Amino acid sequence: MSYCTRIIQKLSSSVIGVHRSIGSVSELQKEAHFDKAVNGTTPTLIDFHAHWCGPCKVLTPTLKSIVEERTDNIDLIMVNVDNFGTIAEEHDVNAIPCVKFYKEGKIIGHFVGVKTRNDIEKLIDDSLNN
Repeated sequence: MSYCTRIIQKLSSSVIGVHRSIGSVSELQKEAHFDKAVNGTTPTLIDFHAHWCGPCKVLTPTLKSIVEERTDNIDLIMVNVDNFGTIAEEHDVNAIPCVKFYKEGKIIGHFVGVKTRNDIEKLIDDSLNN
């Protein structure tokens, strides 16, 4: 879905009184924000990555576009393992890229390595519908 299409949908939904929430994408800045994100009611993809990681550079744009284009409210938090190694260790991240999907403190889906857009969308849909 293009940027223009999303803007038109937002405008048309507000005109007819329907509010669509679109998820946010952010880079983790403080450890305290991580706990708030994974324990919240909004389903949140956590992308454990590093700036030097080649496969991470391939996966990240796909994750961002999926979250930005979905009509349901899903957030994406980017966690640089070089800056937040303790969090990565606490959440059993042994390889990157590693994506964990949380809702209300529970992992509802996860994968390691680069996946196709279709595979990621299927994981999200399956995780939300279980």
